[in-house]
Amino acid sequence: MKTAEARKLLGVGRDATPHAIKKAFRHLAMLWHPDRNPAPEAHEMFARLSAACDLLLEPFESARTDDESASPTGKTESHGADRNQDIELDIEQLCLGGKAEAVLESARECVECEGQGTQEHGHSQLCTQCQGSGRVRHGKNLNHCEDCDGRGYSKRTRCLSCRGSGRQISRRVLTVTIPPGVLPGDELRLKGEGYAPPSGKGRSGDLHLRIQLRPHPLYTLEDSDILLDRPVSVFILLGGGNISVPSPTGPRDLDIEPGSATSREQDIPGAGIPARGKRAAGKLRVRLVPVLPVTSTPELIKLYRTLQTKIGQAEADVFPELSAWEQRWVPGSKV
Repeated sequence: MKTAEARKLLGVGRDATPHAIKKAFRHLAMLWHPDRNPAPEAHEMFARLSAACDLLLEPFESARTDDESASPTGKTESHGADRNQDIELDIEQLCLGGKAEAVLESARECVECEGQGTQEHGHSQLCTQCQGSGRVRHGKNLNHCEDCDGRGYSKRTRCLSCRGSGRQISRRVLTVTIPPGVLPGDELRLKGEGYAPPSGKGRSGDLHLRIQLRPHPLYTLEDSDILLDRPVSVFILLGGGNISVPSPTGPRDLDIEPGSATSREQDIPGAGIPARGKRAAGKLRVRLVPVLPVTSTPELIKLYRTLQTKIGQAEADVFPELSAWEQRWVPGSKV
C-alpha cells in the first residue's frame, strides 16, 4: 500500500497529525471491525485500515524515537518506537502474580506483492473483488468496483496473500511475568519488545502493557479492596459464629459477631490486593447476605415455637417493626 492510498482510505490529508490519523482510524474501525460488521468484506477492510494507519504513523514514531535517542555529544542512535498495548488479567493474577500471555500483532510489507497490494498477470483474470460483475456491495448499495474499474476482468488483481492491503499481519505470543499487587491502569514495561528500528539496525523500542481487569463472577474491585457477597444463615447473623470466606488467595476464616438479621459488611484487613511499592494492601470486604430456611421438619417446628415462646414480652425489642404494625392495626394481638 502506498502512502497516498493510505491517506485516501482513512480520509486524511497530507498534513494530518498523528492524533488526526488515529481518530480517523478509530472511527472507521468501529464501522468495519468483523465483530461489529457481518459483511463478508469487513475482515479485509479492517486489515487494510490497520495497515494504512500503521503506514501513516510510522514516520512520526521514527522521528520521535530518533530525537529522544540523541546523546549530549550530538550522536543519534537508531532505535524503534515504543509500543502500547492492553493486557487483561484475572483478579487472582493481580493478587498472586504469575505468568500471562500477550499476543503482539505486527504489520509488515507483503513479500508477494512487495507492498503494492496487487499482482500483475500476463493475461486478464476474473476480478477477485467483484467476481466478474464489475460491482461490489456496500450495505444496501452496489458500487463501481475500483479494482477492475468496473470491467470485471483485469491483468492486475488484488494480492491474495495480503488481500490487497500490501501488509501481512504476523502474531507473536509473549510470556509476561506479572508481579503481585498490580492494579488496573498500571503499566508493565518490557524493554526491547516494542517496534524494530526502521533501518533494521539499533535497538527495538519498549513494550508498555496496560493492565485491564477481566470480569469475575464472584469478586469486584474497588481501589485495592476486593468485594464479594457471602450468603449466611440468618441464625449465624443473630447468634454469631465462624464462617469460611473465599478469596483469590484461598479461604479465610471470619468471626461473625451476634447482631441483627439484616445484611451487613465485615472486613478482613490485608486480604485484598497485596501491597506494592508505596501502595498499602487492600481489604477483603465481605457483605453478609442473610438466608432464611426454606423447609422445616417437625423437630425444627417445635424449636421455632419454643423460641417464639421464650421471646415472650421482649417482642417490642426483637421485632420492633412488627410490634409497631400490630399495635396500630391489630390492637391486643401478640407476635
